[in-house]
Amino acid sequence: MGMLLVATFEDEAGANAGACVLRKLHARGILTLYASAIVARRAKGGGLEIRTPIAKGDGVSAPAVGAAVGALVSLLGGPVTAAARTTPAGLVGPICDLAEAGLDAEFLEQLSRQLRPSRGAVVAQVEEERQLPIDTFIASMGGRVFRHRLAGSLVEERLVAEVVALRKDLIKVRAEGGDMEHITAARAVLRTRAADLKRALERARAMAETLRREGAAKVSVLRAQAAMLKGEARTAVEDRAAGVRARLEARAARLDRAVESGAPATPDAVGSGKRLRARDDHS
Repeated sequence: MGMLLVATFEDEAGANAGACVLRKLHARGILTLYASAIVARRAKGGGLEIRTPIAKGDGVSAPAVGAAVGALVSLLGGPVTAAARTTPAGLVGPICDLAEAGLDAEFLEQLSRQLRPSRGAVVAQVEEERQLPIDTFIASMGGRVFRHRLAGSLVEERLVAEVVALRKDLIKVRAEGGDMEHITAARAVLRTRAADLKRALERARAMAETLRREGAAKVSVLRAQAAMLKGEARTAVEDRAAGVRARLEARAARLDRAVESGAPATPDAVGSGKRLRARDDHS
């Protein structure tokens, strides 16, 4: 999912200027700006407000692009406004689970301390190869840069592990359910486990599709950026696009494999578990 970059400033005007700098660096190919928003802490009440709704980078976007920006704003004390949820960036609803948002509590606490009343910040989802130019520009304006690499793959790892565990549960129940004394209970457990596995597989398919949409959206932004550049800058952005597509496709393919291995390939009848277990041991 790339990098989440937050540049904090003493006031909202500084945050506006910081957003302009990020757009200029995008135009030069130093970074790729997928989505950004300007936020400010109210002087009274301390609430966090979106001053400039989340905007996407150049090119066609998708729901996944910009979602991390919205999640951060929400977790810092939002709320995410209706205007932000309907911008072209396709922001998904507020994400309350830190792990699913790919954020950690320490990062949020650090930003909360920085965003004191009357201060502003630009929050952006970016892909960057060089950090020094960005830090230098922001520092010259009196700002401070914070970065957080988004750990989106953690959710996928949990889902893959869940599919594997549920499939093993089904195999065990089938293997142990041949005893006529317990066959009714075994069938009830089988139905429950099968339903759980079906839901997990549906989530895995949906997540793989989301990753591919995100890849297509980001590559579209990168290609539009590369088309405006020449020479080494253009080559660097094209290489960046290839890397982004490859990483997201690899994550989607892992979910595809989990779906294929998790789908029951034999009848659900209790008593067929020995055959299933033997096949699983040799897979």
